[in-house]
Amino acid sequence: MFNFGNIDMKIIRNKINLVVGLGRSGYWAAKFLNSKGERIIVLEEKINNELEIYKKDLENIGIEVYLEFPFEFEKISKWINYINYVILSPAIDIENQTVLKLKNAGVNVLGEANIGWNSLKDINWVGITGTNGKTTVTHLLSHILSKNNLEAPSAGNIGTPFCKYAYDYSTNKRLDWIIAELSSYQIEIAGEIKPKIGIWTTFTPDHLDRHKTLENYFKIKNHLLQNSEIRIYNYDDDYLKSSFKKLAKGIWVSLDHKNRNISDCDFWMDEQGYIVEKGITLFHSDVLKIKGNHNILNLLLATAAARKIGITGKNIKNSLKTYKQLPHRLETIFNAKNLEVINDSKATNFDSSFSGIKSLDNGQIIIIGGRIKEGDSKLWSNIILEKCKGVFLYGESSKELKKILLKAGFMEDIFIHNELKDLIPEAIKYLKKKKLKILLFSPACSSFDQFKDYEERGNYFKLLIKKFLPRMIT
Repeated sequence: MFNFGNIDMKIIRNKINLVVGLGRSGYWAAKFLNSKGERIIVLEEKINNELEIYKKDLENIGIEVYLEFPFEFEKISKWINYINYVILSPAIDIENQTVLKLKNAGVNVLGEANIGWNSLKDINWVGITGTNGKTTVTHLLSHILSKNNLEAPSAGNIGTPFCKYAYDYSTNKRLDWIIAELSSYQIEIAGEIKPKIGIWTTFTPDHLDRHKTLENYFKIKNHLLQNSEIRIYNYDDDYLKSSFKKLAKGIWVSLDHKNRNISDCDFWMDEQGYIVEKGITLFHSDVLKIKGNHNILNLLLATAAARKIGITGKNIKNSLKTYKQLPHRLETIFNAKNLEVINDSKATNFDSSFSGIKSLDNGQIIIIGGRIKEGDSKLWSNIILEKCKGVFLYGESSKELKKILLKAGFMEDIFIHNELKDLIPEAIKYLKKKKLKILLFSPACSSFDQFKDYEERGNYFKLLIKKFLPRMIT
C-alpha cells in the first residue's frame, strides 16, 4: 500500500477516484466502483470503531483508506491532475471551499446518488422528497410493492445507499423498482436523476443554513418533480397548495375535506375515513395501524403511486395489514399502568413535532431539545399550549425554546436540564405527581448538539426509559 501523503506518480497507471467520507454511502460507493475495476482511495476526517471496521473491510479488497485525513484542497492539490473524480459525502456542502477549488481545477465532483443513478437508471425509480414524511412514504410504498411480488427496495436517504443495490444488481439480483428517498443534499448534487414517479410530501423551512434561502430550497426540491414523468403532490401542504398553478401538472392528494377543491384532487379521504380515487372508494384508512393524520396523508401519497404502478385497491389494503411502524416516529415504547411513553425522535423540526403532538390526546408531558432549526414556531407553540401540561427542555437550545413558549403564552411548568439522563427521572416523577397519561419525546430540533443523528438520540431515550421507568412506576 502506498502512502497517500507521499504519492509516487510513477506507480499510477489509472487515475484515482476519491471517495470523501466513510459513512454508509461512501463505503458502498467505494465497494461498488472497486468491483467495476476503478481505482479508489477513501478519505475520512474522523476516526472511531465503526470507521475502523469499514476501513479494514475495504482494505481487504484492495481499497486504500485514510482516516483522520482533512478534506482540504492544500492536502490534495499536488495530485489534482491524477484525480478522475471526487465522490462527496452528503454531509459536505457543494459550496465548500475545497469543493469549489476542485471544480475550478476541472475535477468532476459527484455524490453517491450520481453513481447509483447512472448504474440503475434502466430500472424504474420512484423519487420521494419533502421536508417531512418522506421516509414513511418511502417505507410504506416499498412495503406495498414488495407484498405484491415486486422487488422494490427502499434506498437513498432512508438508510440503504443506492450503490449497495448497484453492487447487488451487478451480480444479477432482480430489481423491479427503486423506491428512492432523496434529500435536498442528494438532489442538489445529482440533478440528472429522472424518476418514473416523483412524490413531494411537504415543504416547510429546513436546512436553510446550507441552502441559504427558502426559494433555493424550493427550487432544489422542485427540480426532482420537474424531472419526473408522473408527479404526486400533497394538496394539504400550504406552500405546495399555494404553488398549485405554477408547479408542473401532477396528481394531488388531500385529507382536508373542508379546505380542498375536489376538482383539483385525484386521491382523498372522505368524511367516513375511506380512501377514494377520483370518486371510487378503495379501502378504509383504519387498515393503517399507526398514529396521526399526517400518516394517513403519507398513506394517500403511497397509494397514489401504487395505483399508478398498477396495484389494485384491494391488494394495497391487504398489504397494509402487515405494515409495521418505523422506529423513532411516534413509536410507543411503553404502554401500561395508565401511561404511554412515545419516542418521536425523528421530529427534528417544528413542523414534524407539531404533527406528532396534534395526533395525541390532551394532557401530554413533552420533552423537547437539541439544536434549533430555522422555521416558523407559531403553530408548534400553539399546539403545545392546547395539548401539553408540562414541558421539559434540554440541550443547546433549551433557553431559546423556553423564550418561544413563554412568548406564546404557555402558563404550565417548564423545566430545563442539560442532558436527557438528568431529565428523564424528573419527568417521570412529574407524571406521577400530576397523574398524566402521556410522555412524548418530540425534540423539534436536530440532534447534532449531543448526538450524531436522530436514531442515536431516540435509542438513548429508549435506553433511559427502560432504565428509570420500571423502578419509578408501580
